[in-house]
Amino acid sequence: MLEPLRHPADVAPDLLGWTIACRGTAAVLTEVEAYHEEEPAAHSYGGRVTPRTAGLFGPPGTAYVYLSYGIHWCANLVTGADGSGEAVLLRAGMPVHGEELIRARRVVGRATEPGALRAKDLLTGPGRLAQGLDLRLDDTGCVLLREDLQSLGDALDAAAHGPVIYRDIALAAQVGIELPLDRAHLLVGPRIGITKAVELPWRFGVRGAHVSKPFPVEPAP
Repeated sequence: MLEPLRHPADVAPDLLGWTIACRGTAAVLTEVEAYHEEEPAAHSYGGRVTPRTAGLFGPPGTAYVYLSYGIHWCANLVTGADGSGEAVLLRAGMPVHGEELIRARRVVGRATEPGALRAKDLLTGPGRLAQGLDLRLDDTGCVLLREDLQSLGDALDAAAHGPVIYRDIALAAQVGIELPLDRAHLLVGPRIGITKAVELPWRFGVRGAHVSKPFPVEPAP
């Protein structure tokens, strides 16, 4: 999947329907965004490495986690060649294991009962996804993409102390996603929550699944 010459906008839609597991919980990815150092919305723009962005320039398949607006964590899968500054932001998912724990994490610090959260709001948005799955800053640099894992049990064991992403056809089917994802079920649109390079259609989602924000309405044929 992570061939050095593949652009992150090509890698991103291939991650849809894959499972991310972390610290006793797991979800199927339903929305992602691509970022590249050659466009100004990327933290790696211009190729300048800082203490905050060093993980973004790490080896392909590793994690890059950062604090967004001083409020919430956002997790990325680093792609491309080592030092290239390319990544896919994990924007949304649907729980397939540990939903009670996800709910408990999501209401920490809030006057809300775990059961009051709507299913579609649990992991929709990169901050919610990171909070619900307990993705942390010190997960940066860990090997995130694991193409060797074969089952949820294996993934949960591997993710006891940090996140992993792997392909699980059965879990994707559990939330109504058939892998490989048919292009007719792929949503494509501009990235959100940014102010630069907003015209690039590098946000991808699964039609009919839970996503953070609606995608643009497609014109009638």
